[in-house]
Amino acid sequence: MDILVICPDSYDRWAFERVAGHRYHFVDAGISHWEASPDFDLLAYLERCREVMRAEHIDAVVSTHDLGDLIAAVLAKEAGLPGPSPEAVFLCLHKFYGRRADVDPVRCEAVRLDEALPALTYPAYMKAPWLKLGLLGFKLESDDEARAAMELARRELPAWTRQYYPLFAAAVDLAKYPLATTDMMLVEEFVEGRQVTVEGWSLNGQVQIWAMTDTNTFPGSRVIDNFSTPSRVDAQTASMLTAKTVETIRAFGFDGGFFNIELWLTDDGVRLTEVNGRSAACFGGIYELALGADIFAAVADVACGLAPRAVPRTGGRVAGQFNVITFEDDLAGNLLDYEAAKLVPEFSAFRRADERVRPVSEFGVVLGQIEMAGDS
Repeated sequence: MDILVICPDSYDRWAFERVAGHRYHFVDAGISHWEASPDFDLLAYLERCREVMRAEHIDAVVSTHDLGDLIAAVLAKEAGLPGPSPEAVFLCLHKFYGRRADVDPVRCEAVRLDEALPALTYPAYMKAPWLKLGLLGFKLESDDEARAAMELARRELPAWTRQYYPLFAAAVDLAKYPLATTDMMLVEEFVEGRQVTVEGWSLNGQVQIWAMTDTNTFPGSRVIDNFSTPSRVDAQTASMLTAKTVETIRAFGFDGGFFNIELWLTDDGVRLTEVNGRSAACFGGIYELALGADIFAAVADVACGLAPRAVPRTGGRVAGQFNVITFEDDLAGNLLDYEAAKLVPEFSAFRRADERVRPVSEFGVVLGQIEMAGDS
């Protein structure tokens, strides 16, 4: 089938083009997946995609990125193609309304950027309602920290809203979701717990699990050191995670595509961190290393309304994706030895040497990742 790939990066191109059985059409968006792209013209991009869909007789639309997943849902609905509804993908993307859809949500309130900070209970967690990579996310212990986080949000968030708000307006009924185009932050109860990502797909109302992946932090820190798959949870915990995943995906009304859902394991049970209405394609390398399965082939198949041609199989292998992180504000070339990195085939750089990086969350900036696998 002919598949349109929305907002592709170089990894998407490489990964999809090696998948046999479908033809892929890439429409570059010219946006960064790491930084805001305030000059991005969503309406012009939608029209370019529609032109390709008409010319190439597209059968399915996919994306492996935030923003792109909602664009894909809007285009698929317009053309009567398979895929999750725009409203379901919006609920995955917009964390405030996603919390409202959850069966057992953590406490959460919206704090508008143009209003004074309300009385808060600490510790709390503040984050943007629809950004990725932990951007603008901070654990708060005091009013001073909350005010500092809000000031940062007032400076940084508007550059992102320009590329999201026109899409929200095109995707959902703003009378039903009036805060969708409001500059705000979310303040949630702070949840402490081990985190696991459950990846799967929903097709014709049937929710299936692809893999479970552990989020592992640096000791004594909330900063993410690495992700490892398969998860080390026991069978009983895996069953609980599966049950919560199925409950959540059905509550969101998500069907017709891949999803990944991040969950906390707490003393009180499984709690929802967030839902993403797309595959965690960034784990593609460790899925293949540990589980022998191509997530991009599966994403393409499900987008066409088909069951994945191959699913993960456990064989005793464990794979890890390790972050190389900085908390400095500098050129990437001053922080990472790019010549030495070329000698490490397992390493992938995410930033150019001449690119300036600066942390805007408590998680720092990921300069690149190392992927490796072993027997334990």
